[in-house]
Amino acid sequence: MDLRKRQRTGLPLLVAEVGFNHGGSRETAAAMIRAAAEAGADAVKFQTFRAADLALPTAAHFELIRSGEMQSDDALFLAAEARASGIEFFSTPFSLQAVEILEQAGVPAYKIASMDLVTPYLLDAVAATGKPVILSTGMATLEEIAAAVERLGRAGAKEIGLLHCLSLYPARAEDCNLAAMAELKQAFGLPTGWSDHFPGPKACLAAFCAGAEIIETHFTLDTATEGGDHAHSLDPAMLRGLVEDIRLCAALQGRPGFFAVRPDREFAPAYRRGVHAARDLAAGEVPGPGDLLFCRPLAGLSPADMEPLAGRPLKRAVGRNAALALEDFAG
Repeated sequence: MDLRKRQRTGLPLLVAEVGFNHGGSRETAAAMIRAAAEAGADAVKFQTFRAADLALPTAAHFELIRSGEMQSDDALFLAAEARASGIEFFSTPFSLQAVEILEQAGVPAYKIASMDLVTPYLLDAVAATGKPVILSTGMATLEEIAAAVERLGRAGAKEIGLLHCLSLYPARAEDCNLAAMAELKQAFGLPTGWSDHFPGPKACLAAFCAGAEIIETHFTLDTATEGGDHAHSLDPAMLRGLVEDIRLCAALQGRPGFFAVRPDREFAPAYRRGVHAARDLAAGEVPGPGDLLFCRPLAGLSPADMEPLAGRPLKRAVGRNAALALEDFAG
């Protein structure tokens, strides 16, 4: 998985976060993979867990979590579905067993959820695979992030990406603080992006414009579906619109080296001022300001070229409106 895609192409690695919006249905999950691929996402991400990996049975959200459980062989099925759809499949493991399942599925990368940024055994297990790790930083201090990055590297992670994330569902605009991505980039020098919990696509587009190299946004087939993360997810039409808007913004932003290849340079002769005779001028005359027109098109001399020629006589006659050239002047 190319965490540095934006450096090569100008476009971010765009991840459609299915999470557990499939409601435990293999068929729904497969349909979501196909829809995400058709919308233009680079990767689709799931969550691999048992409810008991995450919460006690007495927890208020235990049943909601359990509704998103899948069978261990579903990862193999979904990975195959993703390959057939031309999109990368990976997942967030919430247990050591989940890492084993995802290794069997051949995932190209791992995601660490914000809650597990401070879970050493899970960081170690994921890093030991040697695959890229995308780390969400919700709820974390810079010191905690630094400790997690150091541990991942020490345990074998060769490539790490950081996602600025708010563990708020949904997040409010005033809480998003996309400038934090720059802080993460400055502090760690790693591929950096945005894990989105803001309703609709606008925060993702703003994150791209703020420099996000990775964008992860929740995905659903229908935002009106009850439960899960549906309400603050993007549906296929919104995801497609986001892809199109990001491509447009990337085209607008361009790449370094603009001044060597700027496309409007060819229009300079038509748009800049040249030096033209305001009347018929005879050989030997010294043209004064009233004898010259500084107007389009640029041909021969420009107004700036006239400064060192001030006071010089003409070597030949020049007709009205004709462009003056350096060789028209004596000396």
